[in-house]
Amino acid sequence: MRVHVIILLIAVLCTIFTGCMERKKSTENNKPQSNITIPDKGNYTSIQSAIDAASEGDAILVPPGEYQETIFINKSIKLIGHNATIKPNLTQKYSIAIIKVNADNTIIEGFDITCEGDAKIVLGIDVKSDHVTIQNNTIYGCTYGVYIETETNGTVVAHNNIFDNLYGIYMFGGSENAVIFKNNVSNNTQGIRIKGVRSRIFENVIYGNNKGVYMCCGSAYNVVYLNNFINNQINAQDDKHKNEWSFNGTGNYWYDYTGADMDGDGIGETPYYIKGSGYRRDNFPLVNPVQIPDAGVVKS
Repeated sequence: MRVHVIILLIAVLCTIFTGCMERKKSTENNKPQSNITIPDKGNYTSIQSAIDAASEGDAILVPPGEYQETIFINKSIKLIGHNATIKPNLTQKYSIAIIKVNADNTIIEGFDITCEGDAKIVLGIDVKSDHVTIQNNTIYGCTYGVYIETETNGTVVAHNNIFDNLYGIYMFGGSENAVIFKNNVSNNTQGIRIKGVRSRIFENVIYGNNKGVYMCCGSAYNVVYLNNFINNQINAQDDKHKNEWSFNGTGNYWYDYTGADMDGDGIGETPYYIKGSGYRRDNFPLVNPVQIPDAGVVKS
């Protein structure tokens, strides 16, 4: 089995090297890796052109710079940016997403993604496949920052800064088993909106949104715990009866919780009541913020 690595470089950088595409042989039986350099194959001037040339399992490494394009991923790859910003290409009108993922086991990491500048681009990252990982990105200025479509399974959204969107993270009905953790979700109209099922939302900082987390429209069996809800107009709303707001005796920190901690165990003695027709509550509200030093983007 071979693992391909395609290094995306703008043309001026490619002239420095004899070849910009490198293929690495995977380690088998603890044998050392061998590198094979393929000259004249790495002079890609757009992210999409590198994706089109890639094979299943390739890693595309995007160097610093600003890229104006909309991207379609139809094969399982790792798309990894280093100080790379992706903005809409105003001449490309066939897509409403900056990045559309239509392949299982894809990883998107290390980008600044903004929809600002084109009202027709409304989705930052559109997930239509299973086991997609979105990590260490900054996503802002979109209608939907991360849009997880129906009938997807196992999406991971971790260590992202998601702000100034209409919806920060939007999980559509029929999607399930998402894991949303260690994100900074701030200044969105709705920080996280969940219509799906059986997902875990934990160790996020949810700050300054009109509505922090909203469970609605068929959401069920989702678990929310160890999050910091701070300065949201409405911290959380749950219109369904089957979501949980604590896990193993640990709930969330709510900045407007007024209960007391009489025994000093860090958990309030009275529940925190969640707004909405689901009549849900956090039975184990935390009286102090959760320490999440690595929430948001983690710089390598």
